[in-house]
Amino acid sequence: MSETNSRANASAWGILAAMGFGALIAQMFSTVIGPALPTIKDDLDLSLSMQAWTITSYSLAFGTALIAGGRLGDLVGEVRMIVIGYMVFGGGLILSAVATSGLLMVSGRTVQGIGIGISAPATLSIVVNAFSASRCGFAVGVWGFAHGFGLLVGPIFAGYMLDLLSWRWVFWLAVPLTTAVILVTLAATRNYCSVLSSGRYDIIGLVLGGLGITLVTYGLQNASNGWGTPNTWGTLAVGVVLLALFGVVETRTDCPLIDFSLWRERLFSGAFFAESAVGFVYIPMLTVVGSLFFIEVLGYSPVMASWVIVITTGACMVLEPPAGRLIDHIGPGIPIVAALAMQAVALFWMGTFCPETTLGELIIPLALMGAGVGIALPACNAAGMRTLKPEQAGMGSGLLQMTFNVPAALGAALVTSIMGSHCLAKVGAVLAGKPYLQQGLEYAQAIKDGNDAAAAAILKSLPSNSAAMVENAMVSAQASTIAMSMTVLGSIALVGAIMALLIIGRRRCPEENPLAGSVQDQE
Repeated sequence: MSETNSRANASAWGILAAMGFGALIAQMFSTVIGPALPTIKDDLDLSLSMQAWTITSYSLAFGTALIAGGRLGDLVGEVRMIVIGYMVFGGGLILSAVATSGLLMVSGRTVQGIGIGISAPATLSIVVNAFSASRCGFAVGVWGFAHGFGLLVGPIFAGYMLDLLSWRWVFWLAVPLTTAVILVTLAATRNYCSVLSSGRYDIIGLVLGGLGITLVTYGLQNASNGWGTPNTWGTLAVGVVLLALFGVVETRTDCPLIDFSLWRERLFSGAFFAESAVGFVYIPMLTVVGSLFFIEVLGYSPVMASWVIVITTGACMVLEPPAGRLIDHIGPGIPIVAALAMQAVALFWMGTFCPETTLGELIIPLALMGAGVGIALPACNAAGMRTLKPEQAGMGSGLLQMTFNVPAALGAALVTSIMGSHCLAKVGAVLAGKPYLQQGLEYAQAIKDGNDAAAAAILKSLPSNSAAMVENAMVSAQASTIAMSMTVLGSIALVGAIMALLIIGRRRCPEENPLAGSVQDQE
């Protein structure tokens, strides 16, 4: 190997390490809010609505910023977008750290979401640009591993900070780490040359697309209150109309925010729809099984539930790099189909879970689910990115990451809707003819609304035997509706596998990576 090639390879691995470090920090501080939220609620006197917005504001800002950041990276360069994004993210961290009210906390989380959202597409496109076709899949897998590791570390870090210092230090200590990401990125990419796109920035498209995605995402997340409420169907309707207008505008402008011709390439379109299916089933499964089933049905403590779900998230994280290596050798089509089929089998298996399910019976389906996701994500990202022109890398990266997050919100809304509508019916069926049927339905409604105090009061008003019957009826109803939800998600994963087989089949990525070659040797 020549000295020039050796230096280029060293630069590529240095870039991968820097992008992985940035991804780890970004994901780590996207999940710290969960363990910290109860303490923040008490200190800042947050209402239930403001608590929800503390979480929702980040995801809304992140989803909208992905579109904005992808195209901006193509116009001004990926490295610049990473630096700008992490500077914005750092500002949001400081705002949350000094927050004295719910409004300031939500504002800080919104700024954090914007910062990570505009930088995220650049990190993936740089990784793909830096590696040859024979190593691209493995590099994407390592990048995915860093994402997964950050998701695992975040809650653990928050727990230690809450024990040792306070919730404010969760955000304060992120500031020097964010600075480190910027410095490491600049050092690692000193030999990196972006391939810039020409043209102007589509402001009208950004406004229409950004508002449309924001309203659709908000409507989906609000669906837990019922699909018939104005806040749900109204925001969804307006969001869909704005996205339709966005589509019309994008097909008539010379410099679109999203180039719809990308979907003419079957590898990209297949990867796009397959990753949508993965997001649609994976995040709702983690939420429903990892919290509701483990805690509400099996009676695990939150700590125990967190460690059990690591079977899934850990399998996903560990398998991404070797899955990327496999994709480099055999192409993405078969791994994507097999991975979605694995997820379908795992979800159908979870559809058999019941209150008597033991920990030993959970291990195989949970691990199978994680393995399927760990194989699918690098395969989808490599297939989608490898078909792009260099000047479209940021746009494509933003689309692929968005197509995981928005369907995840849709899947969560669907599962929540199924559980909300069927759980009350199941409780009513179990307690039919009993004198305490009405109290049982009120208890189920209180649990659904998250009103633990009202639920406890209802049980206290009943004789002990009747209260036990009501509780058992609710547990049985929850187990039944969760199983039903997993079966629905399994069907969607199976459809995704069939679609991937039809669209991608045995197609291979190009032998030469059209995005590679951006790392240059400089004396």
